[in-house]
Amino acid sequence: MNRRISMVSIAAATLLLSGCGGENSYTPVAGSAPDVVFAEACQGCHGVEGAGKFGFLFKLNGTDKSVEELVAKIRSGGPIMPAFVGLDAATAEGIATYMKTLPAAK
Repeated sequence: MNRRISMVSIAAATLLLSGCGGENSYTPVAGSAPDVVFAEACQGCHGVEGAGKFGFLFKLNGTDKSVEELVAKIRSGGPIMPAFVGLDAATAEGIATYMKTLPAAK
């Protein structure tokens, strides 16, 4: 029974993350506010106000990462997170600065 639960969990995680990584071609409308860009490009994975999906996965609010670290992650991605190659440096910095204002989870 435990093995079956483990296999189902692995399969579910694989399906959840299968669309992640690589590059994302999202490009915001010129002049979009950082909170709008976050809602359009980030909220799907990071949740409302960066609270994360499923309670803790992909949580951003209350992050101790610097704006520079967040910009680097936004622009280059990671094993799970896609690189947002359509965002210019100023937009990525605006999103990162916005992320730093998200209230920490209680």
